[in-house]
Amino acid sequence: TWAALVGPNGSGKSSCVALLEHFYEPQSGEVLLDGVQVGKYEHKYLHRQVALVGQEPVLFSGSIRENITYGLQGCSEEDVSRAAEEADALGFIRELEGGFDAEVGEKGGQLSIGQKQQLAIARALIRDPKVLVLDEATSALDPESDAAIQRLVQKHGDRTVLVIAHRMQTVENADKTIVLEGGEVVEEGTHTELIGQRGPYYRL
Repeated sequence: TWAALVGPNGSGKSSCVALLEHFYEPQSGEVLLDGVQVGKYEHKYLHRQVALVGQEPVLFSGSIRENITYGLQGCSEEDVSRAAEEADALGFIRELEGGFDAEVGEKGGQLSIGQKQQLAIARALIRDPKVLVLDEATSALDPESDAAIQRLVQKHGDRTVLVIAHRMQTVENADKTIVLEGGEVVEEGTHTELIGQRGPYYRL
């Protein structure tokens, strides 16, 4: 399933992500993953199943390979290369002196914001999570890379992908779009359905 979460600033999109990641408990209702409350999962297990890529990627001093495989052991060269390719990062990595062994610098300072975003997406993909959350994660990408990520999302297989975005064109192919306003769900449906309703989604 590919679901999109949209709405104006302050509508509650980031709070939804925080609840899914179990950063805090809901005041009412439940947050379920495979029918189980997220709070009942072991913290480490939950964060293997749910991978979050935010708007501002976090990279660490070290090589590109070390950043993609951060916190993992036993990743093969094929695993690393496949994740980079799916994130549309393989092209720029191959152009760097050292390739996957190239140093990214302090906080990824040797890379552009778009390249850092691609590495953050590759880091999420190599974990093969059940749920992939892209929180404005394509906002810094050029149109070609954004299109590549769109293709990746549409090939999600049995993975659930949740895309949070401001740009309507980023989410118009989603299986389902949920519209938030003031912390509440005000609309949901496909892009075509929501455009036809000429409601909050149409006005975004």
